[in-house]
Amino acid sequence: MEAEIASIFDRQNDNGGSFWSREDGDIHAPNAHSTIDTLGVLGELGVTVDQYPDLLKAIDFVFGYQTSGGSFKYSKTSSKLPCITARILAAFGRLGAAKDKRTEKSYQQLLESQWSDGGWRCNTVKLGKSPRTDASNPGTTLYVLDAFRFRNNNAKEAGQLNKGADFLLQHWEIRSPLGPCDFGMGSRFFKIEFPFLRYNLFYYVYVLSFYEKAREDNRFLEAYQALLEKTKNGGIIPENPHRAWKKFDFAKKGQVSKQATKRWEELEMNVKK
Repeated sequence: MEAEIASIFDRQNDNGGSFWSREDGDIHAPNAHSTIDTLGVLGELGVTVDQYPDLLKAIDFVFGYQTSGGSFKYSKTSSKLPCITARILAAFGRLGAAKDKRTEKSYQQLLESQWSDGGWRCNTVKLGKSPRTDASNPGTTLYVLDAFRFRNNNAKEAGQLNKGADFLLQHWEIRSPLGPCDFGMGSRFFKIEFPFLRYNLFYYVYVLSFYEKAREDNRFLEAYQALLEKTKNGGIIPENPHRAWKKFDFAKKGQVSKQATKRWEELEMNVKK
């Protein structure tokens, strides 16, 4: 594992910019090898800023993309998208940097931008096209709930997050694509993926397991059971690894992933609370 972590750090200038960014400053591209994705993956592997203090420089670099309102851009010309803000906060949380005071206005911005259906969506597509398109994005909502599990939320905020969890649980029933980005629950959704980068069954159940209100819901229990049936002797086996990471031991298709199994064990502990 140390060798794989070292190889990830070794390629931090491969995209032409600093800390896995592109030469033009984009921290969202290339897909899965970007700054945002790589920091999230390192966090999934158990890397923290306490162990690797140099990561604080990477975090400071990303904070350079934070706007005065709290949201994050991914380049100088990009829109301010809630999925980007949430994924950055989730990555910081995994790396042990969630208590950085600069994150608070980003969390507040997300709380203020929740939609009436309980979820989160971006404004890239205007309202009024169809009920399906006008809905929040399940994937974006999952990223937001992932980010907030690293924060101490008060009762009011917990209520808001429970609405977000309920929106995701409703999607378990609907299954069809929702939101401007068409997040659905088709065959690919039900294939186990690791690391947590895309909307899929393992990521879905894992994040919801941190929300007590969700854990008590029969829809969550159905999703949990669907995931449980895919485990082998208590281990998690990736079925659809992202092509950017498929050569790494922690993401190899058809092979038990020790790191993914650690996340499964956390999930199990949450369910048993």
